[in-house]
Formats: sequence, C-alpha cells, structure tokens
Amino acid sequence: MFAIAPRALLAASVAALTLQISTADQHGRRPSPINEDPCGLPDTTSPAYRLAASLNWGYGYDTLRTDIARWSASPFVTVDSIGASVLNRTLYLLTIQDTASSTTPRKRVWIHARTHPNEVQGTWVTNQVIAQLLGTSQLARRLRGGCVFNILPMINPDGVELKLPRQNANNIDIESNWTAVPGEPEVQALRAMFVRLMAQPNPIRIALNMHSAYGTNRYFVYHAALGTTASYAALEQRFINSVRSFFPGGIRPYDFFVSWTSGPSQVYPESWFWKNCGESVLALTYEDMNDPSARAFDSSANAILRGIEDELNVTSTAPVQDQPVLPATFTLAQNFPNPFNPGTTMRFSIVDPQFTTLNVYDLLGREVAVLVNEWKAPGEYAVHFQNRGMTSGVYVYRLTSGNVALTRTMLLLK
Repeated sequence: MFAIAPRALLAASVAALTLQISTADQHGRRPSPINEDPCGLPDTTSPAYRLAASLNWGYGYDTLRTDIARWSASPFVTVDSIGASVLNRTLYLLTIQDTASSTTPRKRVWIHARTHPNEVQGTWVTNQVIAQLLGTSQLARRLRGGCVFNILPMINPDGVELKLPRQNANNIDIESNWTAVPGEPEVQALRAMFVRLMAQPNPIRIALNMHSAYGTNRYFVYHAALGTTASYAALEQRFINSVRSFFPGGIRPYDFFVSWTSGPSQVYPESWFWKNCGESVLALTYEDMNDPSARAFDSSANAILRGIEDELNVTSTAPVQDQPVLPATFTLAQNFPNPFNPGTTMRFSIVDPQFTTLNVYDLLGREVAVLVNEWKAPGEYAVHFQNRGMTSGVYVYRLTSGNVALTRTMLLLK
C-alpha cells in the first residue's frame, strides 16, 4: 500500500540524522534497436562487477541518509517519504522549490534513481542535480522559482545494501515489475506517487529515470514513433538535442539507443506514463557511463537542468541578483566521512575560472586517482571518491587551481 510517512516522525528522523552529522554497463548491454530493457543483464564474472559489489556500489543507504540530513537544512527542500522498501527502509523524497516565488503553478519535474544498485553513476548525476538546484547560480534561482522538483534519490535501498546487481530484497528487478499484480512494494509506492502527482493542478511534465550503461557512453533511451506517436518522438528529439547542446560531445545523439520500434513496452515506468498520460509527460530513461573512468557528472547534471529549463520555458518571479553569489576564497574542505570505507566526498570552492585538478596520492607520493582534470568555473563543487582495492592507511588529496594548491589527508579503514 502507498503511504506517506507521518511528517512528525519523518522530521524527527531527519533531525536525528542531522545530529549524527554534527557529532561493461556492468550488465553486458549493447545499444540495440529492439524493444528491450535498456539495462540488460549484468556480467557477474567480471572483475569490475565483483569490485563494485565488494564496495557496496560506492554509495550506500547510510550515505544517502547523511545526504538527506544535509539537504534538509536548505530552505528550498522538503523531505518526505513515499513509503518503504521490502525490508522497511524509507524511500526518501525531496521536493525542491523556492516558495518565496509567486510563480503559479510551478512546472513539475520528477526524477528517480538507483533502481539497479550497480548503476551508481546515475546516483552521482542525480546528486549533482540536487547540488546545483540548491546552489546560488542564476539557473538554480530560475528553476527553483519556476518549477517544483520531486526527486527520489534511491528507489531500491535494499538492493544497494544487499549488494545485488539489479534486484530488490525479493530478488525482483523492479524496473520491469510494472505490470505485476500487486507488484513489489517499491513499485507500488512509486506508482501511487505518480497517480497522486498527476492529479495535482500542476502535474508532472518531465519524468527522468536515472540509470547508467556499460562503457563510455551517455545517452537517453529514445522511444520510436512506431511505439509512441510522431509528435511525441519530435518532443523527445527536441529535449535530447537541447540537453546535448549544453554538453558538447558528452551525450550521444537521440537515436543512439532506439526502443519501442514495434509498439510501446508495457513493463517500465515510462510505459506507465505513456499508457496513462500519453504525450502530456515527457518520460525518458537517462543512462550515464557505468565505467571506472566516468567523470564530469556535474556537466551531465547541468546539461539536463538547462534542457529542462528550455523545454518548459521556465520563468520565475523569485528575486534574482544581478550576479550569482560566488565563493570568496579558494578552499578545500576535509573529506566526509573520515575515516572512510568505501566512499567519501571532497568539497572545494574555486574563486576564479582556472584549470583545476584534484588528485589522490599515497604517502610515497604515488598517484592513486585523478578525480578532477578540467577547466572549472567559479563555484562550489563536491567530488565523490571510492576505494578501489586500496589498502588501509593515510592518503593525501591535493587540489590545484591555476598556480595555487591545497592539500589534506584522509584515512581509509577497512
């Protein structure tokens, strides 16, 4: 059954979390023009697969709870729940908007991630979407004022914690469980939320299902006109082309992965939207890179947000400063959590536009990882780092921007 957690209990839960703080697609998938699950089956024999499993996919449920507490401190965030997983883990929902704006009705955007536990890159992009929406840029102000974002960061927490490749605690792939009766608890909760939001005066206009695909490709799963309509296919093309324009060379053309070539699928979240809402909701799966070399999740997130702004023709009455508020100093914060295992986050701020690097070294000066190696605009950034077979001990991370460098140490405990 669908249920919203009592707000008093949820508020207490978030307060407790805040207190704690203050104290190969791995699936062997290849693009295909046939009507199939775009996330395929995992290659459970690969070293990359086994390593990811041993590391809890790099972003666990406790890390999410830590982030929920941090996000809830923003005046633009409301934390709720759409229900619980099989093992009774809360399915957290963020609502992001600027209630000081008099723009009505705000255009609604839905985003959910982590259906498949080993597709953690979809989480990194989603978390960057959240970070940028809560930032100080003009884009963030416009989107918060003109839109309401409903974001479910982790729909399958049991699978994440059990280190399963694709399944929930009942060993079911919930991505393709949408025609089952009654269906898995996570799918029931998600479907009930869709029904509820579509009944609002401002129903969902764009729905994004965040995944990640084998290898070095980023793309949207495009639903062909034969499975939808010519006009809907044109909407998909326009949106995907817009997103690509903000990340040149980063995202594949709209027809890189074509689905629904002989009719609409019946079993996925996008299938539900098409069956029940038709052309009124632009519902798409986004696939980021599922590859150890994957980077630039902030670029993916920024391109998606700018594409949303374009598609919805966002206007806002929220107060907007002539210039965004930028960091006053060049900083490198202590990583959190520290000590860490398997993952930790490093935050830094850039004052001037500079070529920036963020590297990790062992105590012998040997390079362990390159986390940032690109031109960065002024702003605040967060980069996640996960242990990839490293031994316990002290490591050094060094941020260089232009001719200035900052260094800190962190401790890996296994």
